[in-house]
Amino acid sequence: MFRRNFIHRGLLPSWPVSSSPTSPSPGIRAITQVKAHLGSLGAAERRVAEVVLADPASIIGTSAAQLAKRAQTSAMTVIRFARTVGFSGYQELSIALAITEEQLGRAPVLSDSDTPAETLRAVSALAAAAVDGVAGSVSVESFAAAVSALRSARHTLVVGAGLTTPIALDLAYRLNNLGLAADAPADGQIQRVRAEGLTPDDVLVAFLHGGSYKQVVATAQAAKSVGARVVAITTFVGTPLADLADHPLIVGASTARTGVDAWTSRLAALTVVDALVVAIVNTDPTRYRAVRDHLSEIIDRDQL
Repeated sequence: MFRRNFIHRGLLPSWPVSSSPTSPSPGIRAITQVKAHLGSLGAAERRVAEVVLADPASIIGTSAAQLAKRAQTSAMTVIRFARTVGFSGYQELSIALAITEEQLGRAPVLSDSDTPAETLRAVSALAAAAVDGVAGSVSVESFAAAVSALRSARHTLVVGAGLTTPIALDLAYRLNNLGLAADAPADGQIQRVRAEGLTPDDVLVAFLHGGSYKQVVATAQAAKSVGARVVAITTFVGTPLADLADHPLIVGASTARTGVDAWTSRLAALTVVDALVVAIVNTDPTRYRAVRDHLSEIIDRDQL
């Protein structure tokens, strides 16, 4: 019973941990990918993105040339834009947008006049969409490299700001419960001092919604300057934090049209934390089973 309680507390997953890979919804992926790349697009491609995000439904069934005319650019730029945001071409993007519209048409929409029950349904739908988009936004290669870096790090410093501060604390806590040294100081100045004291054997993980919060970026730069590896879990491609990171994990932004990106991106970041922890465990289940059993004994001794 105590072991079951230990697992339920979120310290470690149960064993064995296995997965059957599933693809994220292509519709959800369309919007999250476009939003994630906004900061890295050139002027012409950004105009295409803005047209797409302003009214995805109006893109369905149109040609690349028609979209190009609306964005005041060329059809080749539209095709290049589709490839930049992760699709094989304009046709695949258009199909994904059609699926998006079908999904959003079925999904509840937040409104000031919602009843408590309607609010619960709408928020649940938005949360599910945020989580569904993670697998399509995060680079598999960067994710695998981040897992390797965290597992082999002498010490991991985890930093965040605002809504991401609790997520930083959560990751540090869970790494410690895997027997991996980590800390997550909340004070910005302490974060910076700790970052400057890292070594090439250490890792800094930075959480940030939007990618431009000076405190977090400066801390990541300090860690980078002393040779530490930097993992960034953030919303957009092409931001200062994403650009300096060795392993950027881009979670994307909400598919919703209700201005809820901040808290839905937080859910996406928490999903990445869960995935990192499980992936680390899966690299050596026997080792982490022993850690789990040892910590279970400690918790059992503390029971009243």
